[in-house]
Amino acid sequence: MTAPEPGASLRIHSETTDVTPSITQLQLTRELTFDYAGARDIDTVIGNISGIAVEGGFAWTVSDEGRTFERLAATDGGFALVEQYDLDDFFPGLPEGHEADLESVDVLDGRLWLCGSHCRVRQEPEEPGTLDPNFKRRPSRHLLGSIELGGSGKPKKGTGRALPYTGDGSLRRRLRDDTFLSSFLNLPSKENGLDIEGVTLLPKRLLLGLRGPVIDSHAIVVSLPRKAALLPDDKPHLHMLDLGGLGVRDLARRDDHVLVLAGPVTAADGPFRIHRWQPSGAGRIETADVLYEWTSSHEHPEGLCPFALDGRPGMLVAYDTPDGRRRSGTKVTVDWFA
Repeated sequence: MTAPEPGASLRIHSETTDVTPSITQLQLTRELTFDYAGARDIDTVIGNISGIAVEGGFAWTVSDEGRTFERLAATDGGFALVEQYDLDDFFPGLPEGHEADLESVDVLDGRLWLCGSHCRVRQEPEEPGTLDPNFKRRPSRHLLGSIELGGSGKPKKGTGRALPYTGDGSLRRRLRDDTFLSSFLNLPSKENGLDIEGVTLLPKRLLLGLRGPVIDSHAIVVSLPRKAALLPDDKPHLHMLDLGGLGVRDLARRDDHVLVLAGPVTAADGPFRIHRWQPSGAGRIETADVLYEWTSSHEHPEGLCPFALDGRPGMLVAYDTPDGRRRSGTKVTVDWFA
C-alpha cells in the first residue's frame, strides 16, 4: 500500500520538553483512529493492541497475539498502516509458537525495541469447571530485543539483536538469582508469576515494568544496564513502586520521568491508573503521582505513549479488548489525554 506522508495531516510531536499535565489538567480529550487496512489477521491485531509508540512521524503498535508488529503513518484524524512485519524476518531464532505475546514497544536512538511477556501460563483443563495443575513454558514469549531503523523509518533486516531466549544470558536466567523474584518465576502470569508488560529506554538503562509479581502490594520495575543495542550481563536493579497494589501495564519515557500505566495482576476490570514516576536509585520503596484513573473498565488500557498534537502535549492510550463502538471495519480508535 502507498504510505501517507509522515505528519501530512496531523501536526505531531513525539518528543516535547513540556511538563506532563498534572492530575487536575489531564483529561480524556479526543479519540484518534488507527486504520489497519491491509493487515493480516486484522481482527487479532486491532482487538489486542498491547503496546504503542510514536516517533519520527510514525506510530508503532504490537499485539499480545500473533507474531507481527505494525508501522503506521499520520493521516487526517489518526494513523494508517504503512506495513506489517513478521518477527521471524528480524529474529530468525525466535522459538516457534503461535504467539510471541509482545507487550510493549519503544523507540530510541534509531532502534525499535520489542518485549514479550516472558510468562508461563496454566494449561487449559480437559474438563469444564476444573483446574489443571500443570503449567506451560512458552519460549516464543521470551523476546527482548531491538531492530535498527533506516532513514525512512523502515526496520532493516539483518539488524535484529536479542537476548538469548533460554539458558545463559536469557532474561529469565538473569532474574533467577534475584532474591525477590526467584520465587515467582515459575508461577503462571495471572497468579502473580513473572509477566512483563512494559518497556522503555533511558539514556543508559532499559526499564521493564512487571504486571506480576506484585510483592507485598508493591509493583516491580526491573532496570538493566544498556550500551546502545547491547544489554550487558550485569546484575539487574529492582525498583519497588507503591501503586496501591496494582502492577505495571506499560511504561513510557517523558522528559526526566517515566509514565506508568498501572492495573490489576489478574484479569479484573480495574482499577487502572496513569502515574508519573521519577526513578530513584536509593533502594527504597518509591511513590508515583496519579494523573488519571479508571475505577472500572471492561476495556483494559494496555498501551501508553507521550504524543503531542498540534503542539499540545498529551498521551495516547490503546486498549486490549476494545469496546465495539471503537471498531469499524479495519479501524479502531485510541484515546488522547491532555
